[in-house]
This record gives sequence, structure tokens and C-alpha cells, in this order.
Amino acid sequence: MKDRFIIACRDYIVNNKNKRHHKRKPAEIIPAEVIARRIQALGKIVVRAERRHKPVRIPAMSCAELGHFLTSTEQTRVSV
Repeated sequence: MKDRFIIACRDYIVNNKNKRHHKRKPAEIIPAEVIARRIQALGKIVVRAERRHKPVRIPAMSCAELGHFLTSTEQTRVSV
């Protein structure tokens, strides 16, 4: 009983190994020129405060602004 179950599981895994249920969307790389200066400045402030272990208040933003903010912090960390 146990052996048949293991063989059935193995066959199922082997047969479905290469099937992907959904394709991942590649993330868009946002150039620094597109991001607003206010958002870039806030990103630099956050990175600097993180290095100093200080808390920072991040204001409410729209989804697009939040995405740009996260991108700017990532770019700031890479460039520093």
C-alpha cells in the first residue's frame, strides 16, 4: 500500500514537473529620471536614517508613489 502510494506520487511529480501554472511578470525597472525629486529626497532620508537606526515617518502615498519610493530607496542603497 505504502509503496504504491510513493510510486504514484513520484509519477505525478515527474509528469507535472515542467508544467507552470502561471507565468511571472518581469518587474519593470524605473529609471531615476522618472521619479519625482520629492520622492527621491525622501528615499535618501530613509536610507540615511536606517543607517543611524533612527525612526522615520513615511507619509501616505498612492500606489505609484509608493513604488517609486521603494525604487528610489533601492537605487540609493546600491549607489552608496
